[in-house]
Amino acid sequence: MKNRYLVIHGFARDRYEAITMCGEALYKEGLVSEQFGTLCVEREKYYPTGLPTEIPTAIPHAKDESITQNSVCFLKLDRPVSFKRMDDDTQDVSTDMIFNLAIKDPNEHLQALQNMMGFLNDSEALLKCKSLSDEELIEYLQEKIG
Repeated sequence: MKNRYLVIHGFARDRYEAITMCGEALYKEGLVSEQFGTLCVEREKYYPTGLPTEIPTAIPHAKDESITQNSVCFLKLDRPVSFKRMDDDTQDVSTDMIFNLAIKDPNEHLQALQNMMGFLNDSEALLKCKSLSDEELIEYLQEKIG
């Protein structure tokens, strides 16, 4: 099954508000339960998802039995917010690109994260994400990530 991609834009005061925005967008599309965003926020507090790649990003996610389809909500922020680093939670990264993952099958979770990490380590791909229209971006993500 193909992943479903959503692209949203907005302003967030902090990482938790950014994650909540993604959760709400996924919920409105019927892809996750109403509490998915809250689950992602709670997980973020203990297991941060900020990536200190050349172009920093964050990949908040949570396990939720109610996910109906593998999906990714890509949030382009007006200005960056701070996320704790995945590899060192005493350090922060500042990012305006958040990829909120909703993976239905726990067995696919690791593979999805690996595919995503490969993509997020590609600076050219991330720069392209900033310049494409929403429709082009959805096609691009489907092509690059699957």
